Amino acid sequence: MTAYVIAYSIIMFLVTAVSLTLCCLSIFGRKRQKVKSVRSEEGIAAEVFGNGGETAYLLLDEKTRKPVFVSPNIVNFFGVSAERVYVDLDCLKINILGQFTRGVLTSLRQWDKKSKLNFEFGYGDGKLAYAEFFVYEIGGVSYLAIAIHDITEYKNSLDELHKELDSALEQAAAKSSFLSSMSHEIRTPMNGVMGMMSLARMNIDDKKKVLNYLERAGELSVFLLSIINDVLDISKIESGKMQLFNTDMDIYAFAEKIKSMFYGTITSKGIDFTVQTVDILSRYVLCDEMRLTQVVTNLISNAGKFTPAGGKIDLTIKQLDKINGNVQLMIRVRDTGKGIAPENLHKIMRPFEQEEASTAHRYGGTGLGLAICDNIVKLMGGNIVVDSTLGKGTDFSVFLSVPESEAIPDCAPSVGSELKVAADDFTFKDCRILLAEDNDVNAEIAVDILESEGAIVTLAHDGREALDIFTRNPAQSFDLILMDIQMPRMDGRQAAAAIRNSDKADAQSVPIIALSADAFVEDVKLSENAGMDGHVAKPIDFDELRKRSGEVIALKKAE
Repeated sequence: MTAYVIAYSIIMFLVTAVSLTLCCLSIFGRKRQKVKSVRSEEGIAAEVFGNGGETAYLLLDEKTRKPVFVSPNIVNFFGVSAERVYVDLDCLKINILGQFTRGVLTSLRQWDKKSKLNFEFGYGDGKLAYAEFFVYEIGGVSYLAIAIHDITEYKNSLDELHKELDSALEQAAAKSSFLSSMSHEIRTPMNGVMGMMSLARMNIDDKKKVLNYLERAGELSVFLLSIINDVLDISKIESGKMQLFNTDMDIYAFAEKIKSMFYGTITSKGIDFTVQTVDILSRYVLCDEMRLTQVVTNLISNAGKFTPAGGKIDLTIKQLDKINGNVQLMIRVRDTGKGIAPENLHKIMRPFEQEEASTAHRYGGTGLGLAICDNIVKLMGGNIVVDSTLGKGTDFSVFLSVPESEAIPDCAPSVGSELKVAADDFTFKDCRILLAEDNDVNAEIAVDILESEGAIVTLAHDGREALDIFTRNPAQSFDLILMDIQMPRMDGRQAAAAIRNSDKADAQSVPIIALSADAFVEDVKLSENAGMDGHVAKPIDFDELRKRSGEVIALKKAE
């Protein structure tokens, strides 16, 4: 909830409260005039107050405290009829909660009768009412008047508003702390990158030192990019724009991929790392594999941070059941690390918070990873259960229900194996590439790196120029098209779609890979819909680009 919505809500409730008070003042102000009539007090009061509407009224003789007038709707508050109140005023206590009765009697004994006496009391099953005592005159005679109004809904709404306000203030404080932390987290690696670049320039003649500085700058850049990605992901989640794209997923291949990603780095720290699949009867499921990978890698990365040498990290993927075509999966990451204190368990899934204030400085990270994981799993219709013992370790268990995939081609494993071989063996040597990039610096970097690896690069400065170059050259002039997305005149997706729709012989067969700073899953899907065969996010990892290019070119040839 934004500060503006909170402020607006508070104002509206204050207006309601003031309106309620003014309503009473208005009613009693109009009726306070002295009534000079020979008619009975009860008849005059009945004429003035009527049945009370939403407000119940009592008029008591000031000396005897006997009822002179009781509005019929008194039964709504006290559970007794007006007729009974006339003969037994004490019966009003029946429906009033005891703790309020004592307070009312004490207030009445201390009342000076010169000003109004206001208080709240509980009645019935958890309801609240607002009562106002004042002196009212009829025919020159003073009476004790009581007006009662139900405020249960108002109080409940006000309580909810207070809770939302407290939550919003807590979130605002957390975000403020987060921004301060992010300032430090972003500036630190950025300072390191700039420092390493300066050292490289100062030692330009010492190749060994320069390479060392550049490697360290690269590591810092990767860390900086991870921070940016976390911030962008949580922003996407909070705006409700994160989407899932389900595809066929091989559970065994997924487990093997995770193992290959982490085995070397974790075991090099002296930590035992195991990956196992249990009771997998439905090997292929429909799932957003990219987002699920993000969840599992985050959980394993966290386990790696908090588990010391000699410890153990286990990844278990288990099929629990299959119900109506949906596969019930448990994906558990168990470590023997430092564990989480019970009082901090509720914090770890909140965005912008970490278990302790010192966590970011001691172990790194933004405090967004688990919040992102929790939201992704919820978006998938699942949940994450945390079990932790301080000093002994932590279990994160992801429970999902995903549809079983209906059809998996028999050749899928062999095709995947061929693509892997093609990707591993591919180089840019003699590869004819049409590169569309409007940013001069990015274009210079890409051209220099590609040409240094033996590629033959033709540069286009926007999508329109890329389309013109492709259409005016003979078929099979290019082995690969690398297409930026955000470009003037014609963007990359429009250019890719125009190439696919052209009448050139190689319009469908030429591989096109998007190069874009748009790195979300939704952006990848948009690229695919435009006819592209792959999507590599900026800043470009040229090892990843080389691998993806090899896969795409091999796949196109296989078609």
